[in-house]
Amino acid sequence: MDTVPLENAGPPELAEPAPDLDLRAVFDAVPAGFVLLRPDLTVVEANAEFLRLVGRHREDVVGRHGLDVFPASPDLSRTGGNPLTELYGRVAATGRPEAVPLLRYDVAEDGGSGHSERWWSVSVSPLLDDRGSVVLLVGRAEDVTDYVRDCRRHDEAVGADPALGATLYSRLQLGRAAQLAQADASRRVSALADTALRLAAARTLEDVVRIVARLVGRVLGADGAGLAVPTEDGQWQVVPSNGFTEAQRSGWERVPHDSPLPVCHSARTGERVLLPDAAAADAFHPVMATLRTQNGRRAWATLPLQVGGDVLGGLAVAWTADREFPPEDLELLTACAAQCAQSLERITGERTAAEEVRAVRRMAETLQRSLLTRAPLRDGLDVAMHYQPAARAAEVGGDWFDAFETGSGGTVLVVGDVVGHDQVAAAAMGQVRNMVRGIAFDGDDRPATLLARVDQAMVGLELGALATAVLAVVDPPQPGTAMRRLRWANAGHLPPLLRRGDGQVEVLDTSDDLMLGVDEGSPRHEHVVDLAPGDVVVFYTDGLVERRDAHLDDGIDDVREALTGRGGPNAAAWADTLLSTMRATGVEDDTALLVLKLEGPACRGAEPADAAPLEVVLPADPRSVRDARRLTQRCCTHNGLDDDTTDTAVLLTSELVTNAIVHGRSDTRLTVEATPRRVHVEVADDNDRTPVRQPHDDDALSGRGISLLDVAATQWGVAPAGIGKVVWFTLEAS
Repeated sequence: MDTVPLENAGPPELAEPAPDLDLRAVFDAVPAGFVLLRPDLTVVEANAEFLRLVGRHREDVVGRHGLDVFPASPDLSRTGGNPLTELYGRVAATGRPEAVPLLRYDVAEDGGSGHSERWWSVSVSPLLDDRGSVVLLVGRAEDVTDYVRDCRRHDEAVGADPALGATLYSRLQLGRAAQLAQADASRRVSALADTALRLAAARTLEDVVRIVARLVGRVLGADGAGLAVPTEDGQWQVVPSNGFTEAQRSGWERVPHDSPLPVCHSARTGERVLLPDAAAADAFHPVMATLRTQNGRRAWATLPLQVGGDVLGGLAVAWTADREFPPEDLELLTACAAQCAQSLERITGERTAAEEVRAVRRMAETLQRSLLTRAPLRDGLDVAMHYQPAARAAEVGGDWFDAFETGSGGTVLVVGDVVGHDQVAAAAMGQVRNMVRGIAFDGDDRPATLLARVDQAMVGLELGALATAVLAVVDPPQPGTAMRRLRWANAGHLPPLLRRGDGQVEVLDTSDDLMLGVDEGSPRHEHVVDLAPGDVVVFYTDGLVERRDAHLDDGIDDVREALTGRGGPNAAAWADTLLSTMRATGVEDDTALLVLKLEGPACRGAEPADAAPLEVVLPADPRSVRDARRLTQRCCTHNGLDDDTTDTAVLLTSELVTNAIVHGRSDTRLTVEATPRRVHVEVADDNDRTPVRQPHDDDALSGRGISLLDVAATQWGVAPAGIGKVVWFTLEAS
């Protein structure tokens, strides 16, 4: 008979399509007993064979909890739990199938008069969804009671001695005990492995406590867990998992180093504490009676958290019922404590590293701010200064700005750029900036003369640096008018831009002189322009206008275009607009920006169209309180707020900034937003601890800030920040 090679064969003829299957009929036709349960052990379905084995009707089973249908067997596992519940619980938790060849689980007799002894061979398989979560448990049950009874009868007939372990029945019992022990050990190992994986991803103490509570709850039937870890001030922070109200938890957040709590004792001494019942707990220390009253726990086990001989804290596990501590349970607790200790060491290390990075960044920012000072507060002049590094981690570069009042009444404005982009350039920048300050402050030299003297000092002191700079002096108002004269000299720097009140923009371009540090005898030239109220002058470094694929003049034209737009309410708003507009086109260098806006007389009673908030960063220095008061006073007055409300706002701001400097130990970020009808103030620091109202004391010299807020502020509150917190208040004008 000829054959056709398989690869050349055509498609086989299709068989007749199968009729629609009755899955219910298929399920019932299976000769083995099957039951379907949800992970919470609610019965979803059972087939006919299973119902026959247990002597139940479908309507008595489906939709009910498994333990309601099949009450707990007298033959409980040695841990005191229900062996069937434990089996299904393990599969639901791990997502892995399990089989128990021999399990005694008696079935209640009709009428509820008792139980008949029944033996089963059971297997449970999980049904998983696409994400790997258990959605259904499939249980198979085979009744092997007759086989067990036959073994017993055989033993009795041959007269075997049960003490020798030679009977078939005893071998079944021993095999069952070994199987249960193996399953229990497997469950513990699996739970520990799962816990180790979860702890490896923990990022907070609360994460650790939650993960440990899950482990000891599943495996040991515990009702809660907690940690005790040392604080910076030598106390203990206690982090419980559950069972405490918020008020109770806040009471245990900080406890003394010599606290009698068992978990603190373990953390302090490195000793394990086992309290199996209420009597043992109360005998340990009377404080335990208070704990039992609060959360209903009766038994406790606490262990030290140790890594390499160092005790990092303590672990506490608690039960609502009396509890013995067999060796296998203590082994599990010890292994859990070891895992917690490693996780705690990692979390602590990460916190320390983060704090070190934060400290380095604060130091760099403090250095920058000490070199790039805040704008002077002088009536009629609104000055905003911004510095944005190209690399955020550095925070300091060769660009700088400065603004200060001279002894003769003028205001000096400087923007410059030291050649280079590293720490050497930053150090040279600081030296040049300080030279300018020292030379200009106590004299009345003209800008060109000042730059010539700086050039001579740089060469004479062998600074070895090259720098560009624009130095301008704003004279006091001319008699009888709000006009002011701006005099400036340019040492190889980019030209300033002047925006007139009518929106016209001029480039103050001149025949630039040589940069500083090239030739100390190079001539310096001065230029003059008159300013009217509303005029805006912009000084900047090349980071604002320089692009890799464009000419420098194109970048300057872009700034001119941005300045022709709708006028900002103040210098800070103009600075923000320029930075956001220009940096959107791509920035590859540090940027120093100084914006001057000439103000007219303060206008009371009318709210500005756009009352932009005043924002400033104050160093952790007591002198910053004075600056905060002046800034708040100026913002409120400039925006037309009445005197009484302004005075109250200044007082509250002073208290909050003082608290931030004393307790926050970091730079303080002050934001003030005022209109003629209200003022809103925010004070932020890096300390995330919430301020606490102190008891009233008329003689106290401190601790009154929060009480004053309660009395004087219309509204106030505390909000978390990315780092630290923000304390804010709002005052409505009366």
